[in-house]
Amino acid sequence: MRRILSHITFILLLSACGIAQTKVIKPVSKKYPTTTNLGFGAGLSRSVLYLNRNVKEDNDARGYSFSMIYGGSRILRTSIEYTHYRAINIEPTWYNIKASTIEINIHIIARFRKTNAFFYPLFGLSYNRFQGYFTGKNDFLNLTEKHPVNQTINTNWAGLNVGTGYEHYLKPISVFIDYKMRVGFSEKTQLNIMDVCFTFGLRYNLKVPSIYKIFSGTRSRYVLETEKN
Repeated sequence: MRRILSHITFILLLSACGIAQTKVIKPVSKKYPTTTNLGFGAGLSRSVLYLNRNVKEDNDARGYSFSMIYGGSRILRTSIEYTHYRAINIEPTWYNIKASTIEINIHIIARFRKTNAFFYPLFGLSYNRFQGYFTGKNDFLNLTEKHPVNQTINTNWAGLNVGTGYEHYLKPISVFIDYKMRVGFSEKTQLNIMDVCFTFGLRYNLKVPSIYKIFSGTRSRYVLETEKN
């Protein structure tokens, strides 16, 4: 009888030890996307170029825009853009104005349910070029104090881009429209809205490795082999 009781006691002790053991919860590993989007776009742009100087109505410059975007698997993506504008005049002060813009922007993606479209606020930096023949006539900004008259003047300025965009996918092509305001310092070192720009275009999209996949190196290969084993 004692032997049976001792066996029962031993079994109960083992059971109690097993129940008393602390349960270890493994941390949930964060999964990153292995692929993302790479898009090449082209479109038409319309801009006032230099708002302080271009005071004439319906005198916007029109040009061609080229862009490359990377990202978008989650909520952020980056774009690099170049825009070249056709020459315009701001008579009688400026003639044969040539302008271009190089910029880099971050898009914050807000997706719509049950549709292949999304909306994105954007912000970034731009480098803007304004070149034109300056006559000095009707110079309400008093630029003759800084620039000689009857000469070609080059003005380069840096801007902060703020705007929004909309993109609709018709895979692998997408249609997009962007609206941007560029803020910078004018001749009198005042912070102003220097440019307002619209761009409409098409983009061709590809699936490429994401930045997480690129920087993971060969580690992901060993993880896959372990999972298979």
